[in-house]
Amino acid sequence: MKVTILQSNIAKVLGTTSRVVGSRTTLPVLSNILIKAEKGKIKFSATDLEVGITTGTIGKVDEEGEITLPAKLLSDFVMNNKDESIEIKTEGTAAELKSSHFEAKIQGIAAEEFPTIPEVPNAEPIIIDKSLFVESLKKVAVAPATDETRPVLAGIYMVIDDDNLTLAATDSYRLAEKKIKLKSKFASVKMIVPSRTINEVLRILSGKSDAEIKIISADSQISFLIGDTHIASRLIEGSYPNYVNIIPASSKITVKTKHSELVSAVKMSSLFAKDTANNNVKMMVGKSDLSILSAASQAGSAKSKIEAEVSGGELGISFNARYILDFLNVISDDKVTLQFNDGTTAGVFRSEKDPDYVYIIMPLKLES
Repeated sequence: MKVTILQSNIAKVLGTTSRVVGSRTTLPVLSNILIKAEKGKIKFSATDLEVGITTGTIGKVDEEGEITLPAKLLSDFVMNNKDESIEIKTEGTAAELKSSHFEAKIQGIAAEEFPTIPEVPNAEPIIIDKSLFVESLKKVAVAPATDETRPVLAGIYMVIDDDNLTLAATDSYRLAEKKIKLKSKFASVKMIVPSRTINEVLRILSGKSDAEIKIISADSQISFLIGDTHIASRLIEGSYPNYVNIIPASSKITVKTKHSELVSAVKMSSLFAKDTANNNVKMMVGKSDLSILSAASQAGSAKSKIEAEVSGGELGISFNARYILDFLNVISDDKVTLQFNDGTTAGVFRSEKDPDYVYIIMPLKLES
């Protein structure tokens, strides 16, 4: 293989692929990036056996071929090289890298040892506006479990039904659900996508200017197509819990308040809640205000009071402060709506600008 690529283009594709390279693996080739030149195209691929990313770049192809090179060493050479272009020429399982001022020889591993990243399934893709998909993913990506105790909870539940796409996530202490209207109708499908895959999709989408993203699911795999980048991932096996029953059908008490003021109040109380078992903050709903309180035996206590539109009565209820802030950080409304029934059942947090988004938090034991 002999190719010449702009330094900026190599840096870009390495930035896209290198995050999924295994840093601690018993399979050495998983620490490498696969570089393949074929039919005038140059592709870079990386995988950790759960998530695989392939992306292409333009360049001059003098000889076709393929090789895998250590991701970190390759990245360090490219990032420290400010020359305009870099030539990569293979000799067996090694590669010579040359530019105007630098040259190096890097020992690689034969491309045949690199795991196969699933090809894009031959099925009709679901096409979604990129900005809408990113906004929606961010709103649910805060809620899945961060451990593998219950694998199905460590992912985003995606349900396609006709022209509706529902995204949901829960760690059993809170739940986030976002509904999206699709432009076309599709066959019904349910799948659980690993959170790590979703985070990689969000990371790559943030650096892409493409207007749309394509999603294809088949044979326990899911593919995300973003321009010339393909992200392939396994799906999590198992049945997702019937979370719909967790969402209260109605509420007795409704509180509407300014988003910015609620953020400040919760942040202030959370400073003291850090020393409690569950970042415990207490919400006290008054006749026309909302108070946020916290107390820790050693740190001290805090209380913030903000104006609110209240209907249905007064109430005291406790939540994990971090869960509240996670909700507030992914919405941009001027006002937010909180709905309660009593101090022992789930609280419903809603975005006034997005009626198709709902966030549920289970209450903590209300301290006196």
